[in-house]
Amino acid sequence: MKKNFRFYDNRQKYLLFVTTTNEKNQIADFIRPHVNKIKPTKPGIKIFDAGMGDGSLLMNVMRQCHEAKPNIPLLVSTKEISIEDVRLGLEKLPDRFVEHKNTVFVISNLHYAEAANLRSNNPRKQKKINWNVVKLKGNTSLDFAEQLRSQNSFLEKKWNIEINKKNGNPTYKEPSVMIIYREDQEFNVNELIPTKNNSTNKFDLIIASQPYRSRISAEKKVKYVIHPMIDALKTKGKLLTIHASGNDPANKIIKKIWPKENPFPSLSKSIIHYLKKNLDKNLLAKLNFRDKKIIKCKLRALPNELSGSIATSLIFSAWNASIYVNQIDDDKVMKVEKSKNYEDVVQKIVTKNKGLYFNNEIFVIEKK
Repeated sequence: MKKNFRFYDNRQKYLLFVTTTNEKNQIADFIRPHVNKIKPTKPGIKIFDAGMGDGSLLMNVMRQCHEAKPNIPLLVSTKEISIEDVRLGLEKLPDRFVEHKNTVFVISNLHYAEAANLRSNNPRKQKKINWNVVKLKGNTSLDFAEQLRSQNSFLEKKWNIEINKKNGNPTYKEPSVMIIYREDQEFNVNELIPTKNNSTNKFDLIIASQPYRSRISAEKKVKYVIHPMIDALKTKGKLLTIHASGNDPANKIIKKIWPKENPFPSLSKSIIHYLKKNLDKNLLAKLNFRDKKIIKCKLRALPNELSGSIATSLIFSAWNASIYVNQIDDDKVMKVEKSKNYEDVVQKIVTKNKGLYFNNEIFVIEKK
């Protein structure tokens, strides 16, 4: 089966995007008030990140949880299929266990419909689920970093992917779960630690940032991501969904080069309309839909890069950000890059706007 390259699968370009834009910080700033409003119930605060990526956003949210509730036990659960991103996330984690000692961190390679409850829906694969409990010893970030680095061998053996024969998408070869907490805090966090026989959870806050391909229908976005996440909310819990929405200079660059491209056919309005029309009435009655908001994110640039002749590095970064947020397939990108005509387009739009920005739309669903 020939599989079209999905831009989100290119880790190098993803990391360039993360390091050259302020998107993660902007999203974290929006999330902060929602973290502050959480009213904890025993055994502690429960956060789910529907796609960890390199961990930049999640680590900010964990810092926010500590600031808001420094003494409340914290369960942070997330999913990520990319072994490279799991490594990057674990590298950022040691300091969190120093600042907020009573933390349980859970990561799996499961799908959206499975990850909240840490169970594969494939009975054959569920029998082979890998359950790796890491009890951190010591009390310094260096202690924890060395122990987390030693988990690379587990990741290399158990975090492998295969291609789904039906749709050509990557999926886990074996379902795997890693549970991390401080050994000296086990008594305090014991009720938050999931087990194979008791892995179901409901969450105070679920973050779904860029969780799906932008071009798929509202129906598929609901089926694969939104509905499973709604089911994983506890009473008074909130689902925050963030996705690129266009109508910005980054999208103008794409339109200049590919006039027929429509990267964002189903935004929050379409998704909420579909939910209201198709969700079970009893579940729908338990939900509040909050107004959408736009988060403007920008490319980081030095002042001298924007004056006079725009630096080649800035053109490259702006181009990368534009094709990333608009999710342009790599084969299309490579064809255009051969001609280098894109450089003139990028330079003109960046000059006109004195930089580059792109819009993310965020909408909140709350369970009553």
